[in-house]
Amino acid sequence: MPPRPLLVENFICRSCLSTLRKKTPTAQWALRRSSSQATQPLASPSHSHLSRDQEVERQKTLETLGLLKESKDNGVSVNYFEQGKGGKLRRLRDEDEFGQSLMDPDGQMELRLREMEQELEHATQFTKIVEEIWGKQGAEKLRKRVESQDESLPKSSLLLPEEDWPPQDRTHIVQLNNMIRTIGRKHRGGVPNQKRINSLWKYYSAARIALSKKWESVHADIWDLLWQILAADHANNPNRMSHIHTLAKDMQKAGIPLRDDQQLLAIEATFISGSREEAITAHKKLVTTLGATPETFSEFWQLGLRMYCLIGDIARAERVVNTLLESPYERDPRFLLPFIRMCAENPATVEKGFELYQRLRSALDNSITIEDYDQIISYFLASNQTEFAFYIFVEMMTSKTVDLRGAHKVPASASSPFFYGKWLKRLIGAGDLQGAYNVLLHMKSKGVMPQAIVVNGLIGAWLRSGAADNIQKAEEVAWAMINARMQFLGIRKDMQNLAAFVRLRQYGEGWPRANLETFSLLAENYKDRGVHKKMEELWTAFRQAEIAPNSFMLNQLLFSYLQDGQGKHVASLSRDLTNQFQVEPDPWTFLVLWQALSVNRLVQMPPGQLLEEISKTRSLFAEMVRSAHIFAAGGIDTQLARYILHSFRKLGDEFGLLLAYRALRQIFKFTPPDIIVLELHVGSMDLERTGKGKGGLRLMHAGKQIEDYMKRRHQELIASGQLQADDDMPDDVKQRELGNFLEALLQSRITEDENTEELLTQAAREMGLHGEVPSFETSSGI
Repeated sequence: MPPRPLLVENFICRSCLSTLRKKTPTAQWALRRSSSQATQPLASPSHSHLSRDQEVERQKTLETLGLLKESKDNGVSVNYFEQGKGGKLRRLRDEDEFGQSLMDPDGQMELRLREMEQELEHATQFTKIVEEIWGKQGAEKLRKRVESQDESLPKSSLLLPEEDWPPQDRTHIVQLNNMIRTIGRKHRGGVPNQKRINSLWKYYSAARIALSKKWESVHADIWDLLWQILAADHANNPNRMSHIHTLAKDMQKAGIPLRDDQQLLAIEATFISGSREEAITAHKKLVTTLGATPETFSEFWQLGLRMYCLIGDIARAERVVNTLLESPYERDPRFLLPFIRMCAENPATVEKGFELYQRLRSALDNSITIEDYDQIISYFLASNQTEFAFYIFVEMMTSKTVDLRGAHKVPASASSPFFYGKWLKRLIGAGDLQGAYNVLLHMKSKGVMPQAIVVNGLIGAWLRSGAADNIQKAEEVAWAMINARMQFLGIRKDMQNLAAFVRLRQYGEGWPRANLETFSLLAENYKDRGVHKKMEELWTAFRQAEIAPNSFMLNQLLFSYLQDGQGKHVASLSRDLTNQFQVEPDPWTFLVLWQALSVNRLVQMPPGQLLEEISKTRSLFAEMVRSAHIFAAGGIDTQLARYILHSFRKLGDEFGLLLAYRALRQIFKFTPPDIIVLELHVGSMDLERTGKGKGGLRLMHAGKQIEDYMKRRHQELIASGQLQADDDMPDDVKQRELGNFLEALLQSRITEDENTEELLTQAAREMGLHGEVPSFETSSGI
């Protein structure tokens, strides 16, 4: 390119020169002027006409008016001014304000800073809302995804756009949005309770039809939120897999790609929901992706292993096991547990299952837990492979120091009834009753006689379960034990003529001999089920078993007779058995005896039988007084005291009722609760039924009378100084005063005449209370 001439280089056109000659007006905001005089060094002007004193006075005046200011640098006074809009000058305070005015014309920067602070506060609030709903990790994932999105795309939304749907569908959308807001506000990233999860699922299910019309309006953030709540692995979400199955289907229809972990959960949910072939097909399609990625390798193949084990495809399951074992990726050796269980279920592969257990044990080494042993043992017991289960139990109990596999003889320490008993107790405690039964059969097959106490534990567990199959097994085993005892007694009688040193011992495949606990377990079950015929058969066998009964066995028999409608035989049967076997009654014995009285069994008492029943009732109370020592430890039961008092009330025995109540308070340390006081006042054992009928007014009157008495006694205690004016009546004082009220009430119902004292003394003698209960006294007002 040729050089340009100098004339052209410095050429300026006329229009530009004209523009340059024009004086550009200075913007008003740019005027930051200071006085020309103030900017120059102050010279000492000559004021020849002013004296020295006048000059000093002038300087002080200028300083007072603020027109003279000392400079920080050179002692020069500088005044700063700012010209605002309209040309108006404003004096600035100091040099700092002058600098700020230069940097921020018209205060625009400060206004912008305030706006930025508000935007930051709004962003912080939004972040908190996101963290409340999704947690910190979820909020971080959302931030990264938003950063990766194109700015032209619509912004993410945590709520559905309600205006996009027609009115008939908008209601469901609004309800779903409200539920999302509630969960975000109430739970702050945690797992909601079961009620809220169910509510969210209900509203989502109701809105699914509307959502299917416009899948594109459902943002990915909403799907993430629904997945996080409805797919939460928590006890509050029992229908988790059903939720995942539906959500995954909807997300696929909406074109939302599933993450790797979501795909695995979707396959598992599909399998559990019943579509097993579909789940396995989906799993096969992901072999080259999820099955080859290090992050998902172990979880992917372990899911396939579980599915193949559940459908019983042992060939594919074994290939998956080999794939996992040969892989270089880290995994928990417990992934073998499903395969061990499948192998244990089939006699043809049980050996392979045991070998894999040994491989698992070696891989875990010292990290293997008791729970791992219990789980593996349960696999073999459930399939009746008790021999292998026994090998594993021995290894567990001996810390792998004893290996019975291939041994010709089991060590004595591992073949004793005590060793087996520990195993049985562990299985019964864990609720594996079938496994415990299999162990019992295994013991018998090995010639090891189980202990009766352990077998009784299994019988009791069977009976408590209430299942028909378990009850049948319990009866079969219990009666087998009873028969074993009968056979033992028969052999012992036949051998009475032999030498005295001959001792009979149990051995072999039989059952242990029944004891008192065995009979008691069956007796209680027969009583609860109301099968009196079986109870009679059991009692006959019990009499032949030559076992001394206890009060528990006696009570079960008495209750069975009472429930069978043979209550009239209860008293005589109890008397005969206690005398024959010298069994001391207990509180339950007296409860069944009081319940067996005619006054408590019959709807209506025959008139001619009244005096006889009064005599029986007083005699029973006297018998209970003689056995008062059995109530010393725990006191008398409220239910028993209730039957006693109402028995005398129903018979109209006012003297017996008063004396019985006094004896219960003084001898048996009974404190009546409010309900019994009200029942005796009204004269009914069913207050609910009484309140519905004509006795409702009587019930209200009784309650008011008790309340008035307690208020009066409260005031009297305050007046006597025993309570402060603002103190409530303590509970123990309240119970004592309530008891005093009932005693006064019962005494007031007795008409006092010349025979009152004699009748009271006669009743006390018949009830075994002569000299122990105070005589008749004048009752205080109630």
